[in-house]
This record gives sequence, structure tokens and C-alpha cells, in this order.
Amino acid sequence: MVYYWLLGLLGLVFGSFFNVCIHRIPRGQSLLFPGSHCPRCGKPIRFYDNIPVLSWFILRGRCRDCGRPISVRYLVVELLSGLLFVAAYWRFGMTWYLLKALVFISLLIVLAFIDLDLQILPFQITFPGLGLGLVASFFLDRNFFEGLVGAVSGATFIGLAWALWRFVLASPFRRHLGVNQKEGMGVGDLPMAAMIGAFVGVRGIAVALFASVVLGVVIGLGARALGRSSRGQPIPYGPFLAIGGLIGLFFGHELVGWYLRTMFRY
Repeated sequence: MVYYWLLGLLGLVFGSFFNVCIHRIPRGQSLLFPGSHCPRCGKPIRFYDNIPVLSWFILRGRCRDCGRPISVRYLVVELLSGLLFVAAYWRFGMTWYLLKALVFISLLIVLAFIDLDLQILPFQITFPGLGLGLVASFFLDRNFFEGLVGAVSGATFIGLAWALWRFVLASPFRRHLGVNQKEGMGVGDLPMAAMIGAFVGVRGIAVALFASVVLGVVIGLGARALGRSSRGQPIPYGPFLAIGGLIGLFFGHELVGWYLRTMFRY
């Protein structure tokens, strides 16, 4: 039980740092200097106002100096990080694979929320993440080939999907199909899918890609049906890839094993 609390607190602390990464990395700003400050008025945040989760509630989601709202995203990222860190310990125990899982989860959280905010997936995160996944597959899993094939599989799927989408956009039937130039995957999705494959292997990336496509279609159609999204309004795919990656991490091998047993049984 002590480890659950420790991983939860660690997740909250790292979640606070992830918020810094989400805001600063795509803007090319340093992660260390200047210190934490209000993005609206620029006033430094006091140390007692920088306690994960708790400070947001104490301040009622507003800056102490200018009184302007602090995005609820900061709270969500910290809570989500804490919950996922605890879930990783529950799933993998105090093993080296837990370290790999925590690094992977951290990358997915930062990428997903950057994509939600700005609809970009920075290469300065995805490419080092890909490298870390391959290194982990070699030293921790002792199966570099599995990580390499997973990375290639993820990149190939997204690459083919992107090429198919470009073909549809270039076809004379584009208007009849009801598609728009602004819709579809971006080039940043390819290295992110490769990164996911490097971390979770062939089975994990298969589950991740399937889950991301299903989620993307269901949520995209649901948002349009509810009037939350209009035709031509781009929907970032990175968060769906991130959710799929988490499913692949926690349940990928089991789901593929169950599927194969079911198929061969009949």
C-alpha cells in the first residue's frame, strides 16, 4: 500500500512538470528558466501555490495576483499522471518494466495534451521517445527485434493511412465523399506511432492502432452529431493514439492472445 501512495505522489509531482513541458516545449522555451509563472500576467508562482492539485482548489482555479482563470488542464494532467503512475505499479509491480512504463506514460501525456492545445506533435519529443523505446526493448525486454518491428509497424500503418488520405484529397471525388483539406492525420502522428510501437512491441501496437481508429471514428462522429464539431474542423489524432498506446501497454499482449485463441478455436 505504501508503494501505491508513493507512486501516486510521484505522479502528481511529475504531472506538475508535464504541464510545464506542455506549455513550453512547442513554444521553444526553456523548461528551467524562468521559474513557474502565471502565463497571463507573468507573475512568479509562490512555492506554496505550486502544490499539485491542492493549490488549484485552494486558489479556486485562479491566479493569486491577477485573478484570471487557471486552465483546468493543469488539474487534469496532474490527476491523470497520479492515477496512471499508480495503475502502472498495479500492473507491473516494482520491476524494471515499471520504469519503462512510467517513461512511456509520461511521453504520451505530454504529447496528447500538446496536440489537444496546438494540434502538433513535436519531433523533439517523438524522436527521442522512439529512441528510448528501442533502448528499453534492448536492455529491459531483451528483445530489440520486437521493439524495432513494433516501431516499423506503427510508422507503416500511419504512413499508408496518410498516403491514402492524400490520394482521396487529390481525387476528383473529394467533394462527393464530403472530406475537407483540413481534416485527417498530420505528419507528427507517424513518429508518435513508431514511438508507441517501440515501447509496446508488435502485439501492443496492433491493439493501440485498432483502439485509436475506433475511438477516433466514434468520438469524431459523436462530436459532429452533438454539434461540438463541424465539417472541416480538424480533430487531433494524437490523443487517440495516446489512449490506444495506454491500452496496448496495459492489455495489449492479453487482448491479442485472447483474440488468437478465439480465432483458432473456430
